[in-house]
Amino acid sequence: MRTYASMRACSLTTLVLTCILPWIVACSGDPPVGPGASSATAEVSVPPKQASAGRQRLSHADAQAALASVLAANQRGVVSAPTLVPPGAPLAPFIEARLYSIANLAVHDALNAIIPRFARYADTGPIVPDANAAAAVLTAAHDAIVGAAPAAQAAVDAWYASQVAALAGSDGLASGVALGQRTAAAILALRANDGVAGGGVAPYTPGTHPGDYQFTPPFNTPAFDFFGTGGFADASQWGSTVTPFVLTSASQFRAAPPYGAASNAAAVRTPEYTADYNEIKALGCAGCTARSAEQTEIALFWKENSPTGWNRIARVVAANRNLDAWNVARLLAVMAVGEFDAYTASLESKYYYDFWRPVSAVALAGSDDNPATTPAAGWQVLAFPTPPVPDYPSAHSTAGGAGAAIIEALVPGKVAFSTTSGSLPGVTRTFATVADAAKENADSRIYIGYHFRHATVRGVQQGRLVGAYVASHVLRPTAKDEQ
Repeated sequence: MRTYASMRACSLTTLVLTCILPWIVACSGDPPVGPGASSATAEVSVPPKQASAGRQRLSHADAQAALASVLAANQRGVVSAPTLVPPGAPLAPFIEARLYSIANLAVHDALNAIIPRFARYADTGPIVPDANAAAAVLTAAHDAIVGAAPAAQAAVDAWYASQVAALAGSDGLASGVALGQRTAAAILALRANDGVAGGGVAPYTPGTHPGDYQFTPPFNTPAFDFFGTGGFADASQWGSTVTPFVLTSASQFRAAPPYGAASNAAAVRTPEYTADYNEIKALGCAGCTARSAEQTEIALFWKENSPTGWNRIARVVAANRNLDAWNVARLLAVMAVGEFDAYTASLESKYYYDFWRPVSAVALAGSDDNPATTPAAGWQVLAFPTPPVPDYPSAHSTAGGAGAAIIEALVPGKVAFSTTSGSLPGVTRTFATVADAAKENADSRIYIGYHFRHATVRGVQQGRLVGAYVASHVLRPTAKDEQ
């Protein structure tokens, strides 16, 4: 693997390190800053200053700068996510969620190493009360994003240069840069061997009974037959090889068997499955006339990756509640790790049960031993293709349940909000509660043709368990910040 230092982009980064930051620090009266040995951000030449008394609060201006930096850092992570895959390739939400988790945890830890209001996740270094919070946040984000998504470095370097240039004349810049480097290094080291590098991809052989998962179009064609098994199933080993951020194991909240049956073959003969089958057959296809215009809008609105959508919702809620930098950083970090762990839990359950997708069920209904289901030639989902993983439980719904539970736990009270979508630009939808949003998110997977209703209901339930656990076990308030 190429080292972080070897991937440095020389021109802009050198300019930042050798010209901009030393000039800013000179203006602020801090010790000089020079090029880092292993990070593209500046490394202080003397240890950061330590105050004799702990710092309790920031000035209004510094607090606003810290909040703006938290939001800018979070957005930079979102913008950088597409570089995790080759141009034009789909970005798996669980891969995306790892980047958001690493970046937002580095930011959270940086702030709480200045004023420790919430427990830190990875960083265990000393408190640095004189560090500039904005500089610490920006540096933590820079190093964490580049470490987790090296292909984003050039753009992240440019973003970082413009952000730190705006801090000229501020106090504590050198200490802030050093602190940001430290917290990013801590989380990157902790996740260096988390099992994600292989993507959980391995040869997969479908079952032979009714209800067993089958490769779905186009992943059942020779172009995707990477292992000689007839097709491609993504992340089949994710749940057994990847380390969650907070859960004790991927199976901690494993879903109950599909339709409560002893086997997939028995599941597809249940009355509940029959109802679900006929519902999605009527509503989930590209040419389904029974689906309303609003149901089509819902399907496409929620189609985008859940880590992106629920990150956006968390930002909207934070703005509506006027949360400060510390609370926003915590909310975004808990949301990110909650989404990652929700996908990890869902994938473990998916490949434990291996239940077939609606597109396979409709094609093979003539041989499912259920006389109440009939096939439909040419039936295809509203938005092609079906993701290449089993149906049950719906990971999208699990992610939504986790997102709702996290917001409910960290932002108590009724949370009404409006949000937009990257997959349906120009449309805004409004919700009285995050629970309503999670339900609509789950329903969208029926309207788009990806999941049976049972998978979405159980997905939300699983996600709520994951989200509640994550929110109560990580980044907890310190004694002074307990409400």
